[in-house]
Amino acid sequence: MRHIALLLLASVLAGCGSIYTVLIPLGDGQPPLPTAAITIDDQRPAAAREVHTGGGLGRCERWYGDDSYVPAKLDYLRQLLSARAPESASLSLTLRSFDTIEYCDNTAQRAGAAAATGASGALGSAVYTPSAHIPGGDSVLVRVTGEINGVPFDLSRHFDYEDLPYNTLTALPSANPTYRKRMTRALEEIADELVALSRRTPI
Repeated sequence: MRHIALLLLASVLAGCGSIYTVLIPLGDGQPPLPTAAITIDDQRPAAAREVHTGGGLGRCERWYGDDSYVPAKLDYLRQLLSARAPESASLSLTLRSFDTIEYCDNTAQRAGAAAATGASGALGSAVYTPSAHIPGGDSVLVRVTGEINGVPFDLSRHFDYEDLPYNTLTALPSANPTYRKRMTRALEEIADELVALSRRTPI
């Protein structure tokens, strides 16, 4: 039982030490040229805008806050919308959720299994603890919900990062530039959908 408890504890802690200070660049560093006026009514609770962990014991989820990104996540969405909307258009966005969740189960399971095996060896004979593989266990979900110009929406994008190399002991997945490109692309696609929805007549 002791090695199981060590596995669960290690899987929760693995890789989460710097999520509160990480800064993840979005885009290419050049703000899109604004063409439209964007009004955003942010109805998210304050806690939803801050970085936090989730998933419960034995699961690994990193919920990144607005300021985890450069520029801030909400500012970047505003830039994308303004650059994509028709010139002189006016967009009114009511935001109810804007989640960027990094699932890290497989990375944490591997680290936790290694830690549990090593700890059991230090206590006596080592007990090998295999790591479980969860489909989508190392992936990112971007989900945005609300209304734009009176039209309700629930949009999401999902991408895996398990194929991307990074130092799991010293860095987070976003240290890999391809990860950042996938994140930027996910937000760009959501912005494209929002602009298309803004042209619809509310029901």
